[in-house]
Amino acid sequence: MRTKSYLRLAVLLSLLAFLLGIPKVTSLVYAQDNGQSHDVLFTIPAGDEGIHYSGTENPDMLTWGPAAITAAPDSSIWITDTAGNQLLHYDPTGTLLDKINIDAFVVGAVDIEVTSKDIWLLDEASEPPKIVRIPLNGKNPRTYELPEGLRREDGLSGIALGEGNQILVELEGGSKLTRFLSSEGKVNPQPMAGYLYGGKVYKAQPADLQSSNASHGLIISDNKHIEVTVDHKLGGLRLLGRYTDSTIFVIVDELADAGALQVDQTVRHYDAAGKLLGVARIALSDQYTSVSHGLALGADGAVYALITRPDHAEVQRLQFKEGIIPILPTSPVINAEENGLSSSESLLACRDRNTMISVASGYSGNYRSLNNTNINGSCANRTKPRYLGSAGSYWSVSYDWDGFDTVSGWNNYMASNYQAGDIDTSGNEGCSRGVDCSGYVSRIWGLTSKYGTCGLDGISTQLSSTSQLIKGDIMNRCSPTPRHTILFSSFASNGMYGYESTTYNNYDRVVNIYRAWSDISNYVPRRYTNACP
Repeated sequence: MRTKSYLRLAVLLSLLAFLLGIPKVTSLVYAQDNGQSHDVLFTIPAGDEGIHYSGTENPDMLTWGPAAITAAPDSSIWITDTAGNQLLHYDPTGTLLDKINIDAFVVGAVDIEVTSKDIWLLDEASEPPKIVRIPLNGKNPRTYELPEGLRREDGLSGIALGEGNQILVELEGGSKLTRFLSSEGKVNPQPMAGYLYGGKVYKAQPADLQSSNASHGLIISDNKHIEVTVDHKLGGLRLLGRYTDSTIFVIVDELADAGALQVDQTVRHYDAAGKLLGVARIALSDQYTSVSHGLALGADGAVYALITRPDHAEVQRLQFKEGIIPILPTSPVINAEENGLSSSESLLACRDRNTMISVASGYSGNYRSLNNTNINGSCANRTKPRYLGSAGSYWSVSYDWDGFDTVSGWNNYMASNYQAGDIDTSGNEGCSRGVDCSGYVSRIWGLTSKYGTCGLDGISTQLSSTSQLIKGDIMNRCSPTPRHTILFSSFASNGMYGYESTTYNNYDRVVNIYRAWSDISNYVPRRYTNACP
């Protein structure tokens, strides 16, 4: 959530009203949808002079890039260039003010907040996850490890600024909230009922996708209840920010099952009484890579979006309108034709779902000592996973492109001085060991040989709705590329929990994490043909 300010237009309207003797304008009047939802403020090149992408060299590798954008109190823009492990700082016109390399103390920065004195980062890829404070002068960064209950498997999804610049930890898109650091910088975790503004509680409650009322949600705004309704399923409802006049901005994720999951993400602007002032759409279909925290409410009151393209990224200012044209399909897609295993791959008994989750968690819960040879030993064309530092004990099993190791097999290879993981996709070197996304699911489903991401389609059935997902199913993306697969564990507010072997956000290993639906648009819900009912 970004706590910043109001729209520049309001100032101009107020000035015009004063000059003409018109009563003060207290709410904005937006135009109808004209097909344009944003202004491009400036572009950022891809490459050494700007943002970086990872996984672009192979369609079987998940492509990802910058993870977050925020606007500082001075109206400057900050971006976490996560794949490049640096921070980019721009003035409102797009002039690069600074680049801060964070390699020395951050593994994977997935969220950012900035005050007049400090930069605050969420390093979700470190073990354990941590919050990093960097003074604006760049000297003496400090880290704060997150305790159990506030980690990846608990739904860790972001950070926010509370009253007095307290640091808040968000779980499941802010549906659960903990004050982690006081205004004085002291660690004092305290669960919160919602975001506080002027001592009053603000909270968003998304729909339960498995209920009969999955299209309705609720915003609590200073004891006022604002009903939010969409035509399809309300998969996400999150507060973006509040202005000093008590108007609020809310992120809405509307879901439609059209073969692959389709997500329409909008921002809604409400006045203090709960009246809808305007709506703006985020161009998710234009995103080259998903940006987990791609929206920010600026000090000028404008809403900014970070949109990625193959050769650059755009910082856009959203245009709000009275209404926008629906874009999601109106008819659901019927189940795809069932697929089956070949006789050579058929199992004597169905695969139990509890067994699937046990195998899945056995990877992320694996804890073993790695020596310097495991981490830095000679292995031609290998690129070391970024979470590995010096010799020591580490959780999980490393990502290894084209890998298919079991947990016990990987541990034995480490004991034999093989290298832990390889995030390079040029080939399977043999000297590195681990598991990739489809190899991981192949093991969870009990297969005796590795299936690729698209190969998993051939041994699974497409579900007609994400609401039908149960543990052991997958969200799979074969086409369009890039390809990736995630094992579904359970539903969460604003998203889902899943297991995956991934290089996403520099995890570079098997993780159990929360995923917002907007992060997995175009993925298809599928069920292993030989799964027990």
